[in-house]
Amino acid sequence: MINYETNESYPLLRDCFEKLIRIKAEAGKERTAANYQSSWNKLSAFLGRKVNQVTIADFTPSMIQQYLLWLMQNERSKNTTLTPGSQDFYLRNLRAMYNKVVKELRFMPPAGNPFTTLHIKVPSTRKRALPKEEIKRLSELDLSATPHLASALHLALFLFYARGMCFIDAFNMRQENIKDDYLHYRRSKTGASLQVKITPEMVRIIRMYRQKYNPWLFPFLHEKMQGVGYVSAQSALHRTNRYLNEIGEARGYLHPLTTYVMRHSWASMMLEAGTEIGVISQSLGHMSLQTTEIYLGKLSVSKIDRAADNMLNNLIRNSEIKPEKVETKRRNQVVKKKISKAIIPMTSNKMSIARKCKNILALIAVKIFQTTW
Repeated sequence: MINYETNESYPLLRDCFEKLIRIKAEAGKERTAANYQSSWNKLSAFLGRKVNQVTIADFTPSMIQQYLLWLMQNERSKNTTLTPGSQDFYLRNLRAMYNKVVKELRFMPPAGNPFTTLHIKVPSTRKRALPKEEIKRLSELDLSATPHLASALHLALFLFYARGMCFIDAFNMRQENIKDDYLHYRRSKTGASLQVKITPEMVRIIRMYRQKYNPWLFPFLHEKMQGVGYVSAQSALHRTNRYLNEIGEARGYLHPLTTYVMRHSWASMMLEAGTEIGVISQSLGHMSLQTTEIYLGKLSVSKIDRAADNMLNNLIRNSEIKPEKVETKRRNQVVKKKISKAIIPMTSNKMSIARKCKNILALIAVKIFQTTW
């Protein structure tokens, strides 16, 4: 059993965590605050009536292990338990909250850090990226009849052209961030300083939505659907992804189309274009290259620009052949191949019956294709 006897020399866990959540919210870290709040709500449900008695000192390895067991048995919905990914989400945020509180209080846990030996194996998430042909199709899609879908798609394409920019950074982007044909900003998640060259595609999208006396680069992200008032980044993201998913469903996508899909698509195409992983990682604004396997050090802005431009030129801008024409070309090649096989003189006495049958079938195929085309 967990020892819930409150040591009055230590602050309550509830007070520590709620203060941290409040600080994050006031600092504009709304997504972090929301994640922390969700994790605290889950822990509170586990603690039950003891939530007002547990102190920071009661947060022991034994308590965490019991909490983990409770999470494993906790139902997300009827007859559906929490996935390992959800369990990891709650524990990962809880660990971050605990470590921040301990650091602020300069508190030395009597039993050591309760998370030291805790490991949850979470199945790796399958990354989903769009093929280059689909990016090309999306860039040519006319959604003028549905402005809300059009603006969501234009933003998604902007994120792609802006080197896989994160939504939160586009949400916070101001006109003052544009200097000398570059977007200068700090990535919200890591604080990494980035310079993104503004491509012709980005210019066209910016001109669609830029307003002279509005500080935001994309004012529509900060507008409520009805009336006026404050719109959080999280709310704007959910709305944008909802619209993007509508577009994806209409196009028959098997998986949801989201802003993150555009970020991953850019990275995948950079890799397809032969770009070094280190260049991709630096472009994405990773503080550590553990995310992309290796570290190659600081890279010049010009090298990143050349790599990004090379990818767009080779895979997007110059790919004028539409999928239908590609398929037609392939079929024509098949027909020519069959014709060349069919006209081989059948003069050899040693030719097998199978070979003769093959040529006859080829001739029949040629006739079929000729009538089809």
